[in-house]
Amino acid sequence: MTQGWSVREDRDRADAERHRELVAAARSAFEELGYGATTIAEITRRAGVSRATFYVYFASKEQVFAVLAEQVRDRFVRAQDLSGVDRDDVEGVLRRTIATTLEATVENLALMTVLNHQAVADDAIRDLWLEIQREAVHRTAGYVRQQARAGRVSPVADPEALGYMGAGMNDRYAPLVVSGATTPEVAVEEMHRIWMACLGH
Repeated sequence: MTQGWSVREDRDRADAERHRELVAAARSAFEELGYGATTIAEITRRAGVSRATFYVYFASKEQVFAVLAEQVRDRFVRAQDLSGVDRDDVEGVLRRTIATTLEATVENLALMTVLNHQAVADDAIRDLWLEIQREAVHRTAGYVRQQARAGRVSPVADPEALGYMGAGMNDRYAPLVVSGATTPEVAVEEMHRIWMACLGH
């Protein structure tokens, strides 16, 4: 009985590792070649597996791309996690989340570029990508509303609009950080200053 469980756990670990390898191979292909030029053959070549193996884990190129999009979503959820932070310290919360969301944007900039391009032609990807973007904005707006009700901030615009402003600043600063035109520290300081002004501080 114990041996059977051991064999099953080994197989599960191997399956999980193969899945990760395929996802990583797909990501590198999409980022380098774009969505249209990436094929299942290219993904399997990079992963060093057969086409049949690919189909054990994914039904299509579209499905593995959706998995990557969901990974981006999960990364932004983690970036906005306020565990262990005093939620009422508005200045501290903003400084931390600006830094972590900028970091997440820098990490995923190449894939986000592909997502933006593919969203133009693919309705399913567009809906998924819009959902991911809205989730991040809604979380930001929810926090601003909560702090406004408590009297800690006085937003100069609708919190939802401020959420989109914050996302837009991240999107603009991330390529500058990647290119070396600015540093994460400078970008965070500038965005933090803008945010505080927009919240009446």
